Amino acid sequence: MEDEPGSRKIMTAAGFGPPVVRSRFDWYRRELPNFLRKNKGLLARRDAWSLMARLLGSRLRFRSQAADTPVLFVATHHKVMTTYFTAVLRLLGAGVNLPYQKVHVEQPAPTSRLVLSMHGKLDLPALGAYRGVHVMRDPRDMIVSGYHYHKWTHEAWVHRPDDNGQTYQQKLNEADKYHGLFLEIDHFIFFYRDTLMHWNIADPDVLEVAYGDLMGPDRDQLYHMIFEHLGFEGRQLALGVDLMRLFEAKNRTGRRKGEVSAKSHLRSGKSGQWRDELEDDHLAYIERELGPVLRKFGY
Repeated sequence: MEDEPGSRKIMTAAGFGPPVVRSRFDWYRRELPNFLRKNKGLLARRDAWSLMARLLGSRLRFRSQAADTPVLFVATHHKVMTTYFTAVLRLLGAGVNLPYQKVHVEQPAPTSRLVLSMHGKLDLPALGAYRGVHVMRDPRDMIVSGYHYHKWTHEAWVHRPDDNGQTYQQKLNEADKYHGLFLEIDHFIFFYRDTLMHWNIADPDVLEVAYGDLMGPDRDQLYHMIFEHLGFEGRQLALGVDLMRLFEAKNRTGRRKGEVSAKSHLRSGKSGQWRDELEDDHLAYIERELGPVLRKFGY
């Protein structure tokens, strides 16, 4: 009998061997060039520097937020504007005196009040009172973007060897594109399928936001909706909106939307790129294993 959709256990090809140990010097050597590539467009923008001055003035004006403030969070997923929201929320937290924390699969510290959940794996009831935003992208685009990114990234997890001493990045680069995309699909299923299937899209305290809308012509209105939903108003709301405008990909990198840079975290940003990269066999496999997820989020 055939497996029901999503019932078959999928293992990722990513290695779970010994963690990669790097010195601080090695981290800076690898990450500084990547940081400059991601943000070179900002260095020449006068409004970037004036906004930094506004943030400093705001920090002096606003007192530290009380411990009983609800936890405010943005939940994203890998290749769904994680670096964008990292920059926006870190600076906003500093500017309005909200303790900020970025988490991966762990829960935030009890004292954190502005949280970026990189993979959307939060235990929401354990947070207590909260207001959140969940940013979702077409999983097929997440898979394609992840495939290209994981072939070159310096992130430590892709360099962890498996029992045979081979890393996930090595596997991707040794495989042809057809088979490499299957590896990436399996990794996505392993890491995200359960999270997305159990995500409550009807939670009134969580605003669901589509990646494509954040790339669209009405995104400025959406910026206001995001920060109003999180409870910001007045000058704090304006700071959040202006940070969103500033860190748009075209401002950070100096590239136009859709223009491809092969070795960049912000590779393209184009929605619907899966149509040009996934073959029928990939799409059939995705439908079998992720079909309910696609339909749940309207893809």
